[in-house]
Amino acid sequence: MSRAVGSRRVRLVALVLVCCAVMLATEGMAGAGGGNVLPVPARPQGYSLSAMTGATAQFSTSSNNPAFYPQTPFQVLYADPSTFGFNPDGCGLVLTGTNTLTVAPGKTFFVPVFNVDDSPPVLGTFPTTSAGAQSYFFDPSQLGGRDFAISIDGTVTPLGHGYLSGPVTTPPLPDGGGTHIITLGAFVAPMTRGAHTVTLTGGLFGALIPANFGGACSLSIDYHYTVNVT
Repeated sequence: MSRAVGSRRVRLVALVLVCCAVMLATEGMAGAGGGNVLPVPARPQGYSLSAMTGATAQFSTSSNNPAFYPQTPFQVLYADPSTFGFNPDGCGLVLTGTNTLTVAPGKTFFVPVFNVDDSPPVLGTFPTTSAGAQSYFFDPSQLGGRDFAISIDGTVTPLGHGYLSGPVTTPPLPDGGGTHIITLGAFVAPMTRGAHTVTLTGGLFGALIPANFGGACSLSIDYHYTVNVT
């Protein structure tokens, strides 16, 4: 056997071992409680993150009014409007909210983490392209989004650029008549039976925040959900 063939075989064996390790780790996570955040390219039941951004737009911009809850195959994780808070934290402001949801086994979740739309007053110049949305949302000279994450039963998954969708065109939105929205969100795999805790964190720390929120240096979120799978 030539040295080249032997080297390729060693690499192939190593790759198989790595794949097996990843599969075992994933199975261990699911066995511990499931609910892992799905990767950006995932298309559960044919839905993309962009499609769910459009589907949840009316609901999210209505302050989670149940009349606008979207009809999709997924359980949307959202804060109960009666629990919303807007609290000072140093020089920043924190949006808070909680909810307790009961869900059937096998249900996939969609988690809209943060939304920005073009209802007035518009923060800066609202983007018209996907590339523009990335800059608008994450660039420190604009909204400066960072540190966004979903924690499920203590396992934290950061949400990077790939989880941002939009701008998506919508019917007039309940929060002021805008017709475009961008959403940072993720699909979450079904959770095992029992009680689970989900926390959403992160915020906007860019130059546009002080100019639009009374000089506050940041606008962050701290949402806590209890999911009972029965």
